Amino acid sequence: MISLGEIAARVGGDLYGDGNQSISGVSGIREAAEGEITFVVSPPFLKYVSTSRAAAFIVGKGVSKDLFQGKAFIAVENPATASLAVIELFRDQPPASRGTSSLAFVGDGAVISERALVFPQTYIGTGAVIEADAIIYPFVYIGNRVHIGEGSVLYPNVTVYNGVTIGKRVTVHAGSVLGSDGFGYVWNGAEHAKIPQIGTLIIEDDVEIGSNTSIDRASLNSTVIGKGTKIDNLVQVGHNVSIGSNSIIVSQVGIAGSTSIGRNVILGGQVGVRDHVVVGDNVRAAGGTGITKDVPASATISGLPHMDHREWLRLQTYLKKLPDLADRLKKVEEQLHREADCG
Repeated sequence: MISLGEIAARVGGDLYGDGNQSISGVSGIREAAEGEITFVVSPPFLKYVSTSRAAAFIVGKGVSKDLFQGKAFIAVENPATASLAVIELFRDQPPASRGTSSLAFVGDGAVISERALVFPQTYIGTGAVIEADAIIYPFVYIGNRVHIGEGSVLYPNVTVYNGVTIGKRVTVHAGSVLGSDGFGYVWNGAEHAKIPQIGTLIIEDDVEIGSNTSIDRASLNSTVIGKGTKIDNLVQVGHNVSIGSNSIIVSQVGIAGSTSIGRNVILGGQVGVRDHVVVGDNVRAAGGTGITKDVPASATISGLPHMDHREWLRLQTYLKKLPDLADRLKKVEEQLHREADCG
């Protein structure tokens, strides 16, 4: 339980109600139970205030007090960001204990901070470095010479191949594979000969990687995931790819090798990016887009092959009309045939 006064202090809001009132959790405005706090992030949700069972609300400043019929509320400048702080208060906290389990395998020369937490049944390779406050959950494989930065978290069954560098405060969810070989072969006249993948992978600070995502190492230099980038589940990033800072890569995106993705880019679900293209900063690609050539900075694109989003919308409008146009054309052709026969 957390008091309403504590919550108000955390979000820096103005409290209207009893600061000693205990709050048991946080939920959506339509789902909230008695004792929970909820939030109104935009005006359309105000209509649910009167029927919500929530004990208290987080709302924007300027909302009429009359809407709350005596219920407690906290007025803030930005309800959306305040809601993040409240959710953080109620989420499960990471384990407080520290140390390396005696049931973890630790290779020669590995350096593990006393302030790190390494669970049983993990493998730490030769020469690996794990910094303070990192958490390594069971069944994680960390190869030789891997460096894991301060405060990073690797959930169960993550695999990190040799020589990968993971920055500070990086989160890698269950089942992801970092630094596996890129898909590189050359036909030698008799077979597809494998191109050795001797580069590495660098994950910069504050990156989050979803579950069952695979990011390949470079063939020669480095695959790089930029600071603050967020990658969803089931994403494939090929070898030698560079993704700039603060980008968003949604589920089932595939990025082929040697592609450069700029900063602040958003790739919607199931976007495909061919090899050796450059996607500029601030690009927005709608779900299902097929990127087949370079994209200039700040473009918004859709379709396969990709095009300007407004052009794609215009084509979709025409596409809906095609059946009717085909029927009309058929009738015109039939009329012309009849006239030709009569002539």
